[in-house]
Amino acid sequence: MKIPLIFTLHLISGPVGCFDVIGFPGGEVRITCKYQNSAGGQKSFCKLRTLQECGNSITSQRGQFNTGVHEGRFSLVDNPVGALTATIRHLSLQDSGLYRCEEAGGWSYDVNLRVNEDPCCLRLKTVTGYLGETVTISCSYPEELQNKTKFFFKQYGQYYTEVIRSSDSQTGRFSISEDRSSKVVSVRISDVREEDGGVYSCAVSAGGEPVSYYTRYTEIQLQVSVKIPTSTAQYGFYIIITVSVCVGLLLIGGLTLSFYKLGCTRTQEISTTKGLIHSRCNADL
Repeated sequence: MKIPLIFTLHLISGPVGCFDVIGFPGGEVRITCKYQNSAGGQKSFCKLRTLQECGNSITSQRGQFNTGVHEGRFSLVDNPVGALTATIRHLSLQDSGLYRCEEAGGWSYDVNLRVNEDPCCLRLKTVTGYLGETVTISCSYPEELQNKTKFFFKQYGQYYTEVIRSSDSQTGRFSISEDRSSKVVSVRISDVREEDGGVYSCAVSAGGEPVSYYTRYTEIQLQVSVKIPTSTAQYGFYIIITVSVCVGLLLIGGLTLSFYKLGCTRTQEISTTKGLIHSRCNADL
């Protein structure tokens, strides 16, 4: 009877469930653990060495909400509505493993982070858009995230702002579509403006209660340029050709004139030489 009792006590006092989180090398995951009854203890997020021992840990400041704690690639924010959010940036394969978000003397949840290499999720792409026209930026995603909500974020300094999500077909000049057969999500930006330029990120939201997460992967650098009209480009091409022909003719003419002058000089030299010889011959006679 002692063994079942110990096992039951572990279930009551230990972590409730284990939740899977997927990330990609070079990307970012933002894990949110929701809680209802806080014991007023210090909250933390750590990578587990064993089921009972934390390794690297980041801890929130007790009683201070919405104040982020940053340690290298990790950050932790406690929200007064009952949500502890941990962020891991610049993911690597070594970040895979079991993590725990918890409150001392209270609740705790275990999170299994899997950092997967996938050719679909390249880190950086560059797309060019032209002022006043429409540009499309696209991201592929792995099959395991097919049924998840897709997001596009735009980077502003160290922060990312949501632009549009797959549950909204259109937001202002931005519209989103998804091709599930090819596992591609695309965003169209109409009437491109200069301020649209910058870095966009593809992201997926997954999970639910009490643990949910965002995973950001592919980044797209949108460069905004002014498109040169075709007629102008052709006109410029003709000007270049005309100038090139004129320069070529001038060079040919210059070379011809040089050879002509050289020939005249040689002729004069020969005539002068013949005249001198003729004069000497007459003198001898």
